[in-house]
Amino acid sequence: MDDPPTDCRNVVRPVLIDSSERRLLLIPSAPDTEDDCWTVPTFPMRPGETVRRAAMRHLRRVAHLPALRIQPLIGRLSRSDVPHGDQYVVVVRPAGEGRPSAIRFAFAPEAEWWTTAELRRSGEQVEPAELLDFMDGYWEGWLPDGEISLE
Repeated sequence: MDDPPTDCRNVVRPVLIDSSERRLLLIPSAPDTEDDCWTVPTFPMRPGETVRRAAMRHLRRVAHLPALRIQPLIGRLSRSDVPHGDQYVVVVRPAGEGRPSAIRFAFAPEAEWWTTAELRRSGEQVEPAELLDFMDGYWEGWLPDGEISLE
């Protein structure tokens, strides 16, 4: 069955986390991109679809992940490549105590677990660049629930 057409202006960028160790799961950028960096996947949203629904649909369909919990914090950034388009960063954690290694492999074999401190120390580039501050705000609890601008 074919998917309905997507509204390619808006995308969702789910960040899978391991709360017990304050780690996030990142994938290497596509080989055909200019910059070597770590990133989160980008999925198109369907017209009228909520951010949470889009994230859940893609993570279950693409990674076949078990039950997930979308956290109440959503970061919004404008897309530089699409006029009037937004990208939404959502924090997602497995419901229950899934093994991080099994989740990593299901998500993408090349994915790696990182803490924000490890990424900062290593000098690795991360896309979107605002992701590390967003995650630090999430871990430390100084970002309010709901949608916030990351610009």
